[in-house]
Amino acid sequence: MKVKILFIWMASVLSNTSSCLQKAIPLVFLLLFLQTAVFAESEAAAQQNPGPRANTRNEAGGTNADFLFNRPAGFFGFSLGIFSPRADSDLFDMVMRELTIKKSDFRALNFGLDGGFRLYDTVDLVFSLDTSKREINSEFRDWVDEQGVPITQTTSFSQTQLTAGIRYLLMPAGRQIGQYAWLPSRIVPFIDGGGGILWYTFRQNGDFVDVSTLEIFRARFESSGSAPTVYLGVGADIHILRSAYLTVKLRYSWARDELERDFVGFDPIDLNGLRLSAGVNWQF
Repeated sequence: MKVKILFIWMASVLSNTSSCLQKAIPLVFLLLFLQTAVFAESEAAAQQNPGPRANTRNEAGGTNADFLFNRPAGFFGFSLGIFSPRADSDLFDMVMRELTIKKSDFRALNFGLDGGFRLYDTVDLVFSLDTSKREINSEFRDWVDEQGVPITQTTSFSQTQLTAGIRYLLMPAGRQIGQYAWLPSRIVPFIDGGGGILWYTFRQNGDFVDVSTLEIFRARFESSGSAPTVYLGVGADIHILRSAYLTVKLRYSWARDELERDFVGFDPIDLNGLRLSAGVNWQF
């Protein structure tokens, strides 16, 4: 009951954050369904086979299931996915108004590394490193040069964040079979949250128009810095091999920072965004 109340609360928080997160709400309830169904199946199997068996068989395939000799104490893995920044501050508004850039153009490939340790049966300490970068070629919407040639430039936006957090497993990661075997659960849904530090760079390089003199000039504008960040997420570990898992996760992070150097005078840059990724982790 506590888990279901926690899921309902988290869904409410996410739905009030942005329209992008509203698309993620079905995943939250899908994980709740998986947690309930898989845990029920695990309990039923345990009642039918109360005795310890080291040589466990898969009922569907009739083959020996993978098992470990000890309960894993930690994990390490990598992931690939998509980062969708919210891009909701006046700097992004100006760029999208003046240049041929849409908000969806800022979506970028995200690469992540994760590692952690099991603190309790259903609680992990997790460390994550995520990085993304997007370069967008564009031109002015309303201006061309004297020959009618488009005025072009490149806009790049990158983020790297290092975080630490707590992952709560919504069902046990496995169970002890006899004295020498530990049988992993096939699907383990989880929720997580934490915080850390985020580094970013926003850069524009190319030709620009001085609207007061109509002069076309070449320039490079940049702002970079760091800011604290927090995140909430949901996901699931799916057992695929002896100690390997396919991990699917969805995270939303919050961060803002004052712009500097060439963008002084703008409001703080919006660094919020949604990360959807899949990867492989190995437990040890």
